[in-house]
Amino acid sequence: MTTTVRHKNVPITLANGGPSSAPTGQATMLITTKLHIPPMKSRMIMRRHLTDRLREGSSSRLVVICGLPGSGKTSLACQWIAEDHLPVAWYSLDKTDNDADLFFRYLLTSLGTIDDTIASQVAPLLQELRQFSGPEIIPLIIRLFVDLPRDIYLVLDDYHLIHTKEIHDALSYFLEYMPPRMHMVILSRHAIPLSLSRFRVRSQLTEIVASDLKFTEEETERFFTDIMPVTLTTDEVHELARYTEGWVGGLQLFGLSLKGKGLNDLGDILSRACQETTDYLIDEVIKVQPRKVKTFIQTTALLDRFNVDLCREVTGFTDTPDILEHLYRNNLFLIPLNTENTWHRYHHLLSEAVRKGVKNINPALYRDIQRKAALWFARHGYLEDAFRHAFASEDQQFAADLLEDYIPLLQERYDVASGLRWLAKVPHEVFMQRALLRLHECSLKIESLQLLDIEATLSDIKGRETDAFERYEGSKRELCRDLLAYLEYVLPYFQEPADTDTNHLSDDLKRIIPDSKPFSGFIEDIIVGRHLIQADLPQAYEALKKASTKIFLSDNVWARIIWSKSMAYVERWQGSLDRSETILKETLGFLAWKGLGDTPLKYILYPAMAWLAFFRNDMLKALEYGTVGLRYAEQARSVYNIIELNHLLAHIHLAEGAHEETDRCMKGMLWVAKATGSPNLVALTNAFFARLSLAQGDLAWAEHWANQRQLSVDEPFSYRFVHECMAQADLLYRQGRYDRLANMLETLRSHCVSRNMLEQVLDIDIFYGAALHALYGDDRFKKVMERALVFAETEGYIRSFIYYAPMVASTLVDTAGFIRAGKGSSLLSMIVKTCVTPKNKKGTEKGRIRELTQREVEILRLLAGGYKYKEVAEKAFISLDTVRTHTKHIFEKLDVKTKDQAVREAERLNILSDGV
Repeated sequence: MTTTVRHKNVPITLANGGPSSAPTGQATMLITTKLHIPPMKSRMIMRRHLTDRLREGSSSRLVVICGLPGSGKTSLACQWIAEDHLPVAWYSLDKTDNDADLFFRYLLTSLGTIDDTIASQVAPLLQELRQFSGPEIIPLIIRLFVDLPRDIYLVLDDYHLIHTKEIHDALSYFLEYMPPRMHMVILSRHAIPLSLSRFRVRSQLTEIVASDLKFTEEETERFFTDIMPVTLTTDEVHELARYTEGWVGGLQLFGLSLKGKGLNDLGDILSRACQETTDYLIDEVIKVQPRKVKTFIQTTALLDRFNVDLCREVTGFTDTPDILEHLYRNNLFLIPLNTENTWHRYHHLLSEAVRKGVKNINPALYRDIQRKAALWFARHGYLEDAFRHAFASEDQQFAADLLEDYIPLLQERYDVASGLRWLAKVPHEVFMQRALLRLHECSLKIESLQLLDIEATLSDIKGRETDAFERYEGSKRELCRDLLAYLEYVLPYFQEPADTDTNHLSDDLKRIIPDSKPFSGFIEDIIVGRHLIQADLPQAYEALKKASTKIFLSDNVWARIIWSKSMAYVERWQGSLDRSETILKETLGFLAWKGLGDTPLKYILYPAMAWLAFFRNDMLKALEYGTVGLRYAEQARSVYNIIELNHLLAHIHLAEGAHEETDRCMKGMLWVAKATGSPNLVALTNAFFARLSLAQGDLAWAEHWANQRQLSVDEPFSYRFVHECMAQADLLYRQGRYDRLANMLETLRSHCVSRNMLEQVLDIDIFYGAALHALYGDDRFKKVMERALVFAETEGYIRSFIYYAPMVASTLVDTAGFIRAGKGSSLLSMIVKTCVTPKNKKGTEKGRIRELTQREVEILRLLAGGYKYKEVAEKAFISLDTVRTHTKHIFEKLDVKTKDQAVREAERLNILSDGV
């Protein structure tokens, strides 16, 4: 039986038999398309985690599945319906259904497709020749279905196409008073314009939102192996997942573009699918928007990220917040970038589609938007964004102008790596015409000691100064002249700092550059650095005190950070770990207060922080600060920091028994030093290398170095000389030449005391105590060791003793008894326990197991709990690389090869019990 109804004199045929009937005729075909469940694809990814959520919420009054176009909303609903065999009335909406009369007729007709009984109830209503309205038909439907014997589900697909208020109001009423065994399922691209809060409060709402519909990497891989069989590597699948950001429609377009075709590489995949994706997004997402929204998207999609103020700048629209709210509400591929929802971006594929279109159709608009964005970002201090948009404009002169204006700000932030990277992007012919850019590059390169490059550039500019500065006027021309004078004057201090006199540097430079404010931080750094190279701590301390007022009152953040780092080193070398730590903590707080806590400026402090942790034997922190600091130093090509941090990390790895990492750090610092061509830097690094070689038991390299060096204690005193003397002393001890060793240490100690180098005095005293014990075998060493222990206790120096443990273990035991008979030492027990191992007591190690650190035990407990490395990193607040390093050390110490073996061995040894 079929029932024919009319709408505006157009016959509509209702097939009473439900989905199994076979209606005929054009009108019947229309109803069958709109009111039947879309056919399930024979091959589709089953999304169990989502269908399980829908199943759990199947008793909800309302189920909403909301997501991007092509995100799999309909497929998900079909999976759920098919798996649970749900009785469904399906209504696929289109724009014509905004006619209220037509909407309610189709709504009734869809309900009639469930079974014959319901069809017979709605048929008389459909035969009436009158206009249907919400207030009339909804109460009628409620009465008809109040006594349903089973649950039924009304599915409204593509509800985002409905904008008629009468329909929205009628459905809101229907939802409120719907029969208890009736459920509504709404599929929409946009947030539905119905009040949902009361359903959420009553737990009568189940929601699947856009983020839930994104494919995971595992689902993406299954899609390309099971649905669109294309041979892709794991890396290519991961890259596609990242590129499409889990958008199912994008993956389908990529898959269809590849079907039956050969594949060269991932670039081939993306290029083949680009046009299909672009056409789909433009047709389905952009063209259907109101004109103002369309203009907004076409403008802001040219930006990598944006906020309300930037959108106003590039669009000129004052109602930007309302437009952004519209985009979010309607799931128009807008993605929030922070929890405050102040920064946004579009889906990569939408951005690329828009950019391609605008760049081809209106290149002038494209360039204008990029320039506006670059200027806005620069004014607000987002220099990475500013330079990226400047170069995207393809206006190289504009980009060069922006770099000239803002590179100094990068230098103040110590973002040397970014500065050099952006300068390298300027075309050579443009760069060579810009003397100011070339001078800025010289200023940045000083950190990497690329001094020959700098000297040649300065000579070239100086030789044609008038022509070189001709393009600049006013303050820019003055800055060019000041930079040239400054760089020429300070270059010798970087070429061979040990052979230059800085006593009059500041006064001399002020005569050359009357207003030296932009360079004051650099000048003070050079002066203090000179005193530190000469190991003259009193002079360095006085210079820092003298500069403190000016630096703290200035707006030069970079100068403040450099001052803090230098003062932290001076305090530490003077033997005060506590004051050094206080300075570093205060400076990190200052950066956070300035909103610069995430800038590279903090990495200037990391070497000092790493050494503090090292001397207090917190090897985990020392490793973390040292590793991160080295990574940035290498990016910034900061030669001094690269050498210093490789030196520190070599000691850390050596203490952990990681010999390959130790060798890598040793070779790294030596290679960098030699690359500079600086004799002083090479000599200092050779001393570091010699001592590390001795610690590894390699006397040959150190002996060769000593024969070449021919060190004399009468040489001029300097930082380098101290380390050369200590390397020589280390060799003498291992050679058994204790008389010469004691004499050298006595002389060196007197020099260090006169310069207040108390940290080095501690090192010397420990070593001297070992030499006295080896020479005389009586109690003469006890006073020296007591002096060292008492000093160490005041600041928490531990690592100095551990380094000399093989030499001083037995003397520590004797000294411990000597001190305990007197005033005692709270630090002594810990030092003795750490240094006096069975190996150091008797020359052989008992057993094969080395003690795990507290951090290693924590990592092992997490691994024993079943956590994966990535989860361990998150729970322990460390990097994945650090987890792997700890795990490697755990395996070495427990003499195992796998995680499971480590856990079993730790359980056998009772390492994982509480309190360990």
